[in-house]
Amino acid sequence: MLKPDESIDFQVLFDSLPMAIAVLNFNLEIIEVNEAYLDVTKRSRETLIGRPIFDAFPAEGESRRALRDSIERARDSGKTDVLPMLHYPIPVNGGFEDRYWSCSHVPLQNEKGEVAFIVQNTQDVSELKRLKTEVARAPVLDGAALKSEVLRRAETVQALNRTLLAETKLLHSLFMKAPSFMCVLSGQDHVFELLNLSFSKLIGEREVFGKRIAEAIPEIADQEFYTLLDMVFKSGEPFVGSKMRTVLQTGADGIYLEHYLDFVLQPIVSESGDVTGIFVEGSDVTQHVQTEQRQMLLIRELHHRVRNTLATVQGVMNSTARTAQTIEEYQDAFAGRIASLARTHAILTEEIQQFVSFDHLLTQELGPYSGTPEFSIVLDGPAVELPSQIAVPLGMTIHELTTNAVKYGSLGKEGGIIEINWAIVAKDGRRALSCEWRERDGPLVTPPARQGFGSILLHRVLSQQIGAAIQVEFPPEGFHLRMVVPIEVEPA
Repeated sequence: MLKPDESIDFQVLFDSLPMAIAVLNFNLEIIEVNEAYLDVTKRSRETLIGRPIFDAFPAEGESRRALRDSIERARDSGKTDVLPMLHYPIPVNGGFEDRYWSCSHVPLQNEKGEVAFIVQNTQDVSELKRLKTEVARAPVLDGAALKSEVLRRAETVQALNRTLLAETKLLHSLFMKAPSFMCVLSGQDHVFELLNLSFSKLIGEREVFGKRIAEAIPEIADQEFYTLLDMVFKSGEPFVGSKMRTVLQTGADGIYLEHYLDFVLQPIVSESGDVTGIFVEGSDVTQHVQTEQRQMLLIRELHHRVRNTLATVQGVMNSTARTAQTIEEYQDAFAGRIASLARTHAILTEEIQQFVSFDHLLTQELGPYSGTPEFSIVLDGPAVELPSQIAVPLGMTIHELTTNAVKYGSLGKEGGIIEINWAIVAKDGRRALSCEWRERDGPLVTPPARQGFGSILLHRVLSQQIGAAIQVEFPPEGFHLRMVVPIEVEPA
């Protein structure tokens, strides 16, 4: 027993230990060895201290790999790793001496809890290996046979360890790289014990290992998912969720994103029948659910569009019948107007957001007359996207204006000119399209004697239905139209 004024000289104790011990730093450099280690390796301190272990004891192939794997497992996992049998020749007197070793590697942590050193305890079992070989060749004494049996068992344990380590690595790799998200929660507080890469990505790659789920993912505390975890832990019964909505902080800069999840909460039951944790496995089906929602929206939009289109066709048919003088005139006018309606709908069908540009509506009607020596068509204005509710009646209006220009205006005489200018303005607190249609150098213009389909479109459809302001003039030098059309649809 030590007296109060006595202390232990740990260096003397270290050198006096009969087992061979070396201390490695985090980079696997030898920083200390005891006398037993020097004796068994037949080396001096000067040839070992400060050198990487694989420089001091070079080897290739399976020997080097097995030793490195054991040391790195101890360093990286923070747990002791044992090699019951290692074939590892060592350099002696300028050559290599065949040796067999039993090694254990013990990690040592610093004050921060981080692995800083690895203690290697090495025992030379080469003699046991030799005895085993002799037993295999001929009968020997019982003591030697016993030592050989010990060696055989050590080699069996070594083989089993290799198999278990390989299987563990494979299972861990499959778990971490699985496309579905997985995690293991332990205890009634649901502490993160294990999680794979997909789960980490789902929760924004937060540091959650060893934390309670309420602390690690606080945003789910008031959501159904947290209640379900408590229910499964208390009841011991699994729960299967389908397309369940949850909100997680998975975006950049703390943005919360909506997710829909398919998942299973499977209780982990001990041998005594008590629930000790929960295994969570599932898939993020947010894109699938959003696709279904978009499909339902498109179906409702389709029903609405079909009803509106049928009503428009009926209105065109009735109005054309009232203004046409002959059957032939009715057929030509009705066919042209339905074709214009179809062209506008074709453009909208190609646009996912159900918008069409104003410039496109103009060029699809005036295109056949543009770029020819007979006529001059000038289009000037910014890019303007029109919603379907505005594009359909405005497209038909442009069709009527073009038809009238061919019959009575600037497109009916060589040298005729049409100038169309537009801009974005404010009307009643909403964005609006201000457009002027001017014709000149065509036939002499006189005001129409009766109201045609174009007038009905301008004054009833554009003015009354979508709130456009319309101003029409018929000076002798050419037709002039000014309209201000709201392009922001009021909520229904």
